[in-house]
Amino acid sequence: MAAGYQFADFHETDEVGNRCAEINDRSIEWAYSRLSKAAKANYDKYGQKYVTGDDLGPYNEGPLWIWTFMKYTESDDRKTVTVQAPMMRTPVDYFIGSAAGFHYCKVLSPFRVLEWMYTDSLLAFNGIKNSTEADEEEIAIDYFLN
Repeated sequence: MAAGYQFADFHETDEVGNRCAEINDRSIEWAYSRLSKAAKANYDKYGQKYVTGDDLGPYNEGPLWIWTFMKYTESDDRKTVTVQAPMMRTPVDYFIGSAAGFHYCKVLSPFRVLEWMYTDSLLAFNGIKNSTEADEEEIAIDYFLN
């Protein structure tokens, strides 16, 4: 409404769907589009993929939203990590006037996602614990020769 859309429907704009997940999907897409060709191939082959789940909440009491953290859940097959964001949403006629008309989301930093794709996502399927003794010997030889 403050942006000039006087007939905004709170249910349609804020209650239907998962706005925080939509925002976090953009962070994931942004990071993936900026991986180097080699990193993208490595991530596609070995990386645990971030996927977004339903928003958590609403936590319409400030302290609840503040102290509820992002939730990261690894799938049973370890191929994905579902990210869920806490949110707070209040209509413009909310009974606490100073908290009326809000939609807060905890969001993934695109740079944190980029870091995940380059490093941490690879540990489950391409980390040092997944290498064989022969692989480790080859890595050691390469290290000393180069």
